[in-house]
This record gives sequence, structure tokens and C-alpha cells, in this order.
Amino acid sequence: MCGIAGAVYAEPGQVDERLVRRMCALISRRGPDDDGFYFDDRAGLGMRRLAIIDMNSGRQPMYNEDRTVAVVFNGEIYNYRELREELLKRGHRLVTHSDSECIAHLYEDFDEDFVARLRGMFAIAVWDIRQQKLLLARDRFGMKPLYYWQDSPDLYFGSELKCLLAVDRYDRRLNPQAAWDFFTYKYVPGPKTIYQDIAELPPGHIAVWKQGKLATRRYWQLKFASDRTKSPDYYREGLLHHLEEAVRLHLVSDVPLGSFLSGGIDSSAVVALMSKICPGNVKTFTVGFGDGQPGADERPYARTIAHMFKTDHSECLYDNPQRQVESILPSMIEAFDEPFADSSMVPNYLICQAARQWVTVALSGIGGDELFAGYERYRGALAADSFQRLPGFLSEGIKAAARALPHGRYGGLWTDRIQRFVEGAGLPLPERYQRYLCAFTESEKTSLFNSDFIAQFLKNGFGATESAMNRVEPCSDSLERILLTDMETYLPDDELRKADRLSMWHSLEVRVPFLDHKLVEFVATIPSHLKLKGLEKKHILIQCLKGILPDSILNRRKQGFSIPLAAWLRGPLRELLRAHLSKQTLHDIGIFNVTVVEAMMNDHDRNARNYETQLWAVLAFVVWHRRYMNAH
Repeated sequence: MCGIAGAVYAEPGQVDERLVRRMCALISRRGPDDDGFYFDDRAGLGMRRLAIIDMNSGRQPMYNEDRTVAVVFNGEIYNYRELREELLKRGHRLVTHSDSECIAHLYEDFDEDFVARLRGMFAIAVWDIRQQKLLLARDRFGMKPLYYWQDSPDLYFGSELKCLLAVDRYDRRLNPQAAWDFFTYKYVPGPKTIYQDIAELPPGHIAVWKQGKLATRRYWQLKFASDRTKSPDYYREGLLHHLEEAVRLHLVSDVPLGSFLSGGIDSSAVVALMSKICPGNVKTFTVGFGDGQPGADERPYARTIAHMFKTDHSECLYDNPQRQVESILPSMIEAFDEPFADSSMVPNYLICQAARQWVTVALSGIGGDELFAGYERYRGALAADSFQRLPGFLSEGIKAAARALPHGRYGGLWTDRIQRFVEGAGLPLPERYQRYLCAFTESEKTSLFNSDFIAQFLKNGFGATESAMNRVEPCSDSLERILLTDMETYLPDDELRKADRLSMWHSLEVRVPFLDHKLVEFVATIPSHLKLKGLEKKHILIQCLKGILPDSILNRRKQGFSIPLAAWLRGPLRELLRAHLSKQTLHDIGIFNVTVVEAMMNDHDRNARNYETQLWAVLAFVVWHRRYMNAH
């Protein structure tokens, strides 16, 4: 595990070694243990290493036998032992036991197609010295990041945006379309970034640079192919087999290893299988609220699992949200280098911080909700089909009643959900699903921004979610279409981005066994009605885990990894919010309608409307802008 960065030039003699070293120094948190560099007339490659496997001889860059292929690599290849044996049989000489050395030799044999043989999470740069060709590759689901900027004909790349912002030739400018999209989704949808002309390599893609020309292509794409001829028992048994195999592969490590544990189904399943494979050696971590703090506390559920499987369990407490959030907010924004406003970034930051005191690697249950239909919005999106069949007078009456619901002191979570449901129920599925996801609607954004900002660009008519849903491979039903859309948008751009940035900020590697691609390809054959069965979310996963996890865990309502944000913004975080969103600050940034933001804060304060999501998004954007754009 590490971070990578580098540059390639069309003309010889332009390589700036100091730049590449500076790019790597900026991501030293990703790899505090070591660094390594390769330079020639046209290329500079660098890396920072967090030593996980082959501690003594795994230093990068790695090379083939005649050193005509140089590789820097961020991630873990879980089938590297199998690949190593295959390479030895093919006559290759390998001098280390690391996963990264396999990449150089696989490229030598299979050229660009080597990526399809990898099982793991990765961002890779391969410099082919003979062909003067750079290949960049990113794993199938986007677990590891990779950004690039082409200053034609030259190319710069790095694991984080801060690598590219260090290039003196880059003129840092806001991407207005990315900002518009951020206020829809609370993240910037890839491949765009918040910075003009800097792009993120999409998941499952490679990019090839040669003689100043860059071309990208997709090497893997998930396709749903449900088979209704198989029995539920077939899928239940097959799922357990693939899940056990995935967890076993993800336990490869030469350093201390543990797991996040919320007491939900996904993380509990990971811990249960870890304990089966490594009994008595599992370290687990959870987050909870101190006495007197509002919000759902998952510690009792996590304790149940920790006690059942005899893990070495640690708890991280929110005991002073004002102090904790105020102290970590700048670091959270710097970890992302661009606006990010999923409020679960707060507990994720704290649990990564706590876990790193004990382990270097932590497993996570990320991906289970997207695979098995675990979010409430999936039921809502499908229930809207039934709502559309109601008589007009009845549906209009329900809409009027929903609009009149009070928001309540602690945020009105269910009020928000009901209102979103009825507002979007009559829309086509792509628009409906986007409505259920968005922080600000299109009309709300038009009010949020001032006219000068809106005049900078033309809205393209479709949001990232709508566009993804319209282009996904043909699916057998609406649920498959939604799940595939989330796998291509929300999962890489929110969940996995959050996990990578906040864990690597603390030099912690997070692994996600639910996203082993062999497991995912099997799940893609399971019919939708076995994932969302009536009102039961994750039906097939629950059936698979019966007898492994207690009913109290399998049957509990999903809470999510969240904080009581609405109450905090009215209480302990109120002054923090207003300090950052002062009229002068908003005016200086120059894109907001200051009156609208002021009205949102006032309405939230007096419980007239729950604006927790919207205000947190504005706060994240303002903190980012003051840190990254004000001085440039």
C-alpha cells in the first residue's frame, strides 16, 4: 500500500526530479515507511510506501529482468502468490516475494491485458522503456484513486489531487460544472474533479500515453445476468463460499490487522468470517456517542458481536462534538483536496484515527448495501411504481399531507424521506432516483448561486446519476438498474473515496472483501427478488448468514454510519457553522446568494425546516475554497 506520482514528457531532457519528489512528499501519509524513484530522459516515477507485504524486499519501483519495465503501484494484489507461481513456471526470475514485482513481469507477457489477471485493489503506473509508453490502470471498483492532468503533450499523474496541484505549470481554476454537481451529490462525480482540466481515471479503466497522445479504455464492466433457474439454496451456499474466500484473501498481511465493527450485518459478517479463519486474533473498532449526546448509538450491537466472537474490541467516543469536529474539519477537507460533504466523514475519520493506534490494516463492510439492496432508497424508488397507479385524488392528497408534515427537533429524517418520496414518485426512474439522492434540487441550486456564477456554464440537462442510469448495460428490472448505477457512481465517488482518503490520511489501509470482483460477479447472477424480497432488504445475505450471526443482528433496522447532524448544527456546532458561513466569507467566495444561505441557517435554527444536508455541503465547500482557492 502506498501512494504514487510521476510525469512523462514527449521531448527528452525535461524531467524535473525535484517536482516528482515533491509530489511524493505531499502524499507521505499514504506511505510513511519508505519512498522510491525512477528517472530517465522522458519519465519520472515516484512512490511512498506503507509496508504491508514483504517488509524487507518490497521496495518500489519494481522492474522486469532486464529493467526495461518500471512499475510503481498503490494497493494490494490478493492473488499475487498464485500469479508468482505462474510467472516462475513461465521462466521469469523474481527476486522478491511482493505483489508489486508480479506486475512488471505480467506486463512483459500480456502487455495492456495484464490488468484483467489482477484480483485486488490498485492504482498502477507502468513505464515501458522500450516503447516509451506509460500505462495507468485503476481497479474495477475504484478502491484506489488515480488522477491525471495532460499539459499537452506531457502528462502528470498522482494518487491524490495535491500531487497535481504541486505542478507549477498548472493554473488552478474552479470547474463550475463540478461545483454544480457537488451541490447535487455532496461529492464531485468522477471523472471530473473540482479543478479545471484535472481528471480522475474511472474505475475499471486503463490510460495509455505514448508520443504525447493519451487514450483511455475500459477493461472490465459489471454485467447483471440473473439466473432464475437456480434455487435459493444454490445462491445461499454459493454466496457463503465466495464471501469466505474473499475474506480469507483479504487477510494476507505481514502487519497487525483488524476490522471496523458497527454491529450491522455487513461488518458483523466480515468479523464472523475473520474469526473463523483467525480465531482469537481479531481486533475490532466501533464509534459511539458519549452520555447526553443525541443520536443512535450502535455500540451495544457491536459489543454483542465482539463478545460472541471473542474479539479484542475498542470503542471511540463522541464526547465533545464541538471540539472534535472543529479540530478535525480542516484535516478532513485536506484529505480530499476537494469539497466532500457526506457527514459520515466525521465518524469515519475518528474510527480510522483510533484504529491506526493498534493496526496497519482494517477490513470494512463497504459494498454490502450496493450489492444486496441495503439502502432505504431502493425500496422507495420501487414503491413509487405502485404510487403512480393510485387514483389522482388520492396521490394528490398524500402529497399535500406530506408537505404539511413537521420536521421535528432532531432533524425530521422520516419527514424528509416521505417528502422526497412523494415529490419524485411521478418521475421516470432516472430522474426519480436522482431526486432521492440529491442534497439540492436543480431549482434549489439556481436559488443558492448568484447569477454571475450560473452564467459561467450551461447545464447539460442530466446529472451524473441520471446519465449513468441511462447508459448502464440492459438490466432485467429496475432494481438491477439502480444497483448497477450506484456501483458506478455512489460507491466509487462517495463510499470508497471516503474510505481511502480518511484511512490513508492516518496511514491505515482499509480493505473491502465485499468488493472482491469474483464475489461481485457471482452476486450479479442472483435475481433481484432474492436481494430485496418484499420489504426485507439483503434477503439472500441474511439467509446466508443464519446460524453465523444472531437474529438480533440479522433482523435489526439499518442505522447507517451517521451523526446527529441536524441537532448538532442547532446546538454544539451552531457557532462553528455561522463563523465559517459569515456574510463576508460567502460574499468573498463570490458564487453564493448570501441571502438564501442566511435564510437556510435561520430556518434550521428554529426548526422550520431541516437543512442539515444542505448546510453541511455549503460548509464543506467554504472550508475547501478558503484552504485551496483563496490564495490562488
